[in-house]
Amino acid sequence: MAPLASVQGQVKALFSRALKDAFPSVEQEVLVTKGNPKFGDYQCNNAMVIFREHGSVLGFESPLSVAEAIRSSLPSNDLLGDISVAPQGFVTVRLSSQWLSRQVSECFLSGELSYSKVPRKRVVVDYSSPNIAKEMHVGHLRPTILGESIRRVLEFSGHEVHGLNHVGDWGTQFGMLIEYMKEAYPNFQKELPDVHDLQEFYKAPFVKASKKRFDEDPDFKSRAQRAVVDLQAGDDFAHSAWQKICDVSRRSFEKIYQRLDISIEERGESFYNAMIPPLVDELKLRKICQESAGAMCIFTPSVSTYPLMVIKSDGGFGYDSTDLAAIYHRLLVMRADWIVYVTDLGQEQHFHMIFDAAEQAGWHRPPLTRCDHMGFGVVQGEDKKRLKTRSGDTVKLSDLLDEAVQRAAFEVRKKVEEQQKEGGEAFLTDPKEQMEAAERLGIAAVRYFDMKQNRTSNYVFNWDRMLDPKGNSAVFLFYAYARIRSIQRKAEASGAGGAGGPSSFHVEVIDPAERDLAMKLVQFPDVIETILGDLHLHHLTDYLWELCNILTTFYVKCKVLGEEAQDSRLLLCEATRKVMLKGFELLGFVPLEKI
Repeated sequence: MAPLASVQGQVKALFSRALKDAFPSVEQEVLVTKGNPKFGDYQCNNAMVIFREHGSVLGFESPLSVAEAIRSSLPSNDLLGDISVAPQGFVTVRLSSQWLSRQVSECFLSGELSYSKVPRKRVVVDYSSPNIAKEMHVGHLRPTILGESIRRVLEFSGHEVHGLNHVGDWGTQFGMLIEYMKEAYPNFQKELPDVHDLQEFYKAPFVKASKKRFDEDPDFKSRAQRAVVDLQAGDDFAHSAWQKICDVSRRSFEKIYQRLDISIEERGESFYNAMIPPLVDELKLRKICQESAGAMCIFTPSVSTYPLMVIKSDGGFGYDSTDLAAIYHRLLVMRADWIVYVTDLGQEQHFHMIFDAAEQAGWHRPPLTRCDHMGFGVVQGEDKKRLKTRSGDTVKLSDLLDEAVQRAAFEVRKKVEEQQKEGGEAFLTDPKEQMEAAERLGIAAVRYFDMKQNRTSNYVFNWDRMLDPKGNSAVFLFYAYARIRSIQRKAEASGAGGAGGPSSFHVEVIDPAERDLAMKLVQFPDVIETILGDLHLHHLTDYLWELCNILTTFYVKCKVLGEEAQDSRLLLCEATRKVMLKGFELLGFVPLEKI
């Protein structure tokens, strides 16, 4: 299969050549955008700018005459069909139907879809990042699924990607946890408690009622402080207890990751502990950090009000120290070309300070290296506040996923009952198959609803919109995919030539509805290119929603089975299925063949 390539990029390259040939003395950024479908597929907007800035010198009388010069300078090619020039100076092009036919046949119907971004980069994606001894909650939904999908998009683009889970596995709270383990679970070295039991204690240092014992029980406080010192000094017992606490949490995290199909390598805060002291010594020696109010700090241009604290005033290391060690390790030891941090927008300023400090230290060297903070907004309830349970507690992520599956199971059963009532063929009649389908559908509904939002915005969590079979939802997309598979099964049963994909037939784009569908298919790599630029995954969900609607129109305008164009249209359906399947894969879910 020929690799996919950006169509807009190819059109832009043709206009770049035309501009250089027509106006060799003019340095100009190529301005190519999607056109109004009524007039064409793409539009070049350079003529107006050239006329305004250079028209009189070059001897042109109007933007129209500049546009005509651009059109006449376009090199010979088989990509462009109709080319028109508007009086205002817009040069609008329509892609050749022959090129569309060949592109769909060659790039979408033979083997796996492939897209390779040159040059290939080594990328680190830091995402999910729950805290040890805490259960994952709804706040971990976005960093986990957004990070996983951006990792998949980067891998699909040919990059070498390392997904890292920067878990919170270090800090003073572990002294209290170790003492709690010794008191509540004397046999914890052999029999681990459940993470929920640790959760209840973990809250203690941070709420008044639980902190009371720490403040009023000098013996407990002293033992907890000694446990922290022992842990930091590498004491065998303290380290073993800490490791057991981490194991309890990993067991809990892994259940969530398996349900969400998350592929990630744990590399928590503790991984960087040994790197911090020598790194701080180097920064002090190079005078990158300086003393301020008893602390060693790095002042950055992005934030003038406060610095990064490399060493706190009490002589300890904090989050700033750990994050500096992490970015050092990723850029200089792992030799990453690109790092993406997926956290909430509240940490955006912090990470830009980290990027600035890394640049001051010479570790981050833009544009040779790239560092991005992929920030996101808050999941809200109908009251526009952070999503909570009715009792006001934080929603556990496992509970949210369970409810999604339960609601999806109801939708699946309702669909089966409708099929049986109508007398048609009913799928998923077996209860076990229904629950397997509900697991897929429920998880997909949650992921899709989240990722279709602009990630920098807060959004209101709504089950009805999430599972709406007629709205912009994963349910609608699943139905669209299942309909393609239904048509293909009928075609295979009748022995149709184009039903299963590659064959001696080629796609022929003749009807306007066929052209619209083919045009949408070839724009898939443009969507990937856009995501690589701004790291917004809603471009992909928008694309899939639009593709499914165009597919629906295609069914209405162009009957697939029993027509003279049957084989070509079946191939067009197969190309659409493959693009949908790849889109689903990048978003992290698996569709249903029947529903």
